Amino acid sequence: MGEDFASLSMPKSGPQLLDCVRIGFDKPCGDYCQPENILIDGNKWTGRSRFPRERISELIDCSSCCFIGKGDCYSDYYPAAALKKNPLKSSLTFIRITKDKNKSEIIHTTSKMGKPQNRLKFEYGSRPYNLVITDKTYEDSVVLSQNDDSKIFEDCYISIGVGEVFSLGDTLLHYRLIVGIIPA
Repeated sequence: MGEDFASLSMPKSGPQLLDCVRIGFDKPCGDYCQPENILIDGNKWTGRSRFPRERISELIDCSSCCFIGKGDCYSDYYPAAALKKNPLKSSLTFIRITKDKNKSEIIHTTSKMGKPQNRLKFEYGSRPYNLVITDKTYEDSVVLSQNDDSKIFEDCYISIGVGEVFSLGDTLLHYRLIVGIIPA
């Protein structure tokens, strides 16, 4: 990454949500679950600016209900067979949730591997969700310092993504994850 990029984001952490970065692309390499994937060309990334916070509502996905509420999916995962039959148009969506409207709350739990895990429980499009939070900025700044995180979810933007395929017994699945959180 270019020297000017280091001053744009936190040291050694790479791009943050809302960073505008120039990246060279090589060729598309998308598939049924992550169609927008593109190989990068290996050149240095350079930071340009940050997306203006006052314009963040312009980024909300209008078709997000279809992404997160298909009838053949569950709260936190998609069956791979269903996605192969009906490939996603995008593996990411960006929505706004509020505590009052979406009944959002953070759940501190333990993963099946015995590690601390944080999940976001909320309703959207009249469906309940309980998704694992993988946003490292959130994890490092809020959860690990044991600060009160309830205020963050009173009104926030979240980016939801679809992970790589994994096996649960004989069934292949894709987790749906909270990959980014931005307090409104």
